[in-house]
Amino acid sequence: MYVFGGRFDRIGPQQTTQNIYDDRLYVFNPDDASWSLITANREIPCGRRSHSAFVHHGKLYMFSGYNNVMGLHFNGLYEFNPLTLLWRRIKPHGISNPVPRRRQCCLVIDDRMYMFGGTSPISTSTFANHSHEMQDVDARRTILYDQSDLYVLDFTPTLRTLCLFLLAQRKINVNILPKKLHQEYQLFTQSNIIRQRSTGETSG
Repeated sequence: MYVFGGRFDRIGPQQTTQNIYDDRLYVFNPDDASWSLITANREIPCGRRSHSAFVHHGKLYMFSGYNNVMGLHFNGLYEFNPLTLLWRRIKPHGISNPVPRRRQCCLVIDDRMYMFGGTSPISTSTFANHSHEMQDVDARRTILYDQSDLYVLDFTPTLRTLCLFLLAQRKINVNILPKKLHQEYQLFTQSNIIRQRSTGETSG
């Protein structure tokens, strides 16, 4: 079992403003009930919490998360190879990465990872004239939104998927496509849908 990141307080269990975000990777061996620290190398992701981790074909992947000390939400995807002990940042093809977020759900089915939701920050300056819409504002003057978008990361894309990617990349006119393919293209390239927090939802 691999454990990465999380937040803890400098003086122990008592919660303070002295947050520490660990960027070390720990592994637990159930055979002898032992913990050990992995000396990883290369593109090590910075410490964070509220990220997602999943396994695909023997490699560990980590997506997104939040670091309050840096005041940043992330949207990067990292891969860790337990055989070489190397981290590397993945640069997926296709549409732009999902906007930075935390607390999203990632689920792997066969050779696809599905990512849904999460919480993203938007500067309150964007909504200066719409203060009545703000439900949840944190200390850094950002408003937090719950996302309702769905992304798919395809580890082994089909020729059909690659063709859709090429159409989007080169901005080719798709009006000549059959209706079914046109609808599929729209789903492939549509923008994020964001939903403001409902009253009572927390910013944790």
